[in-house]
Amino acid sequence: MNIPNTDTKVSGVADCPPWLPAKFWDNENGAVRTEALARSYQELERQRSAPAARHTIDMPEHPDAYDIMIDDDLLDVDGDVNRRLFENGFSQEQAQLVYDLALERMMPMVAEIAAKYENEREVNTLHKHFGSTQRFEAIRPQLSAWGKANLNPTVYENLVASAEGVIAMFEMMKNREPSLTRAAQASTGGSEMDIKRMMKDPRYWKDRDPAFVAQVREGFRTLYPEG
Repeated sequence: MNIPNTDTKVSGVADCPPWLPAKFWDNENGAVRTEALARSYQELERQRSAPAARHTIDMPEHPDAYDIMIDDDLLDVDGDVNRRLFENGFSQEQAQLVYDLALERMMPMVAEIAAKYENEREVNTLHKHFGSTQRFEAIRPQLSAWGKANLNPTVYENLVASAEGVIAMFEMMKNREPSLTRAAQASTGGSEMDIKRMMKDPRYWKDRDPAFVAQVREGFRTLYPEG
C-alpha cells in the first residue's frame, strides 16, 4: 500500500490552500515550495534575534547614544557617521575604534596639508613683496649667502623659516646694520627665542591674527632696526 506524501503535496487540490501564502505555493505541481518556506523562516528567526545580539555586543539604543571620546580639537563626533555605524551593527567599542583610527591616520595628513598650504602662502607673500617670482629668485642666492656670512646660525634659521623673517633679513642686508654681525648676537638671544616661539604659535602661522602678527613684526623691528 502506497502512502501519499502530505508534506509537500496537497492531493486533489489545484489551488493554493487558504492558510498558505501564495508565494509558497507551486501551482504547476500543486505542491508547497518548501525551500522558499524554509528560507523565509530562517530570515524571520534572524530578525527576531537581532535585538538580543545588539545587547550582547554592547550596542547603544540609538546612534546618538554612542559615547565617543576624542582628544583633539580638529576632530569631532559626526552624527551621520554614528548613524552609519549603528546601522551596520557597530558596538560602542568598535565605534570608538573607528574614531581612534581616524585621529591616528588622518590628523598627520591634515597637518601635512596645512603645512604645505602655509609654505605656499609664505612663498606667495615673498613673490608679492619683491614684485615677481623672477626677482625674488634672483635675490635669494645673494640673500642666503649674506645671511650665512653675517648672522648667527640660529638667527638665520629662524629668519628663513617665514616670509616675515626673509623680508627682515633683506632689509638688514640693504642697510648693512652693524648690530647684525655674529659678535653682537649674544645680547639679543632671549628676544630671538621669544620671536621664534611666537612664530610657532597657530595665531601666527595658521590664523594670521592681525594683532599677533603685528607683535611679531614689531619684534623683528626691535631686534633688527633698519637704521
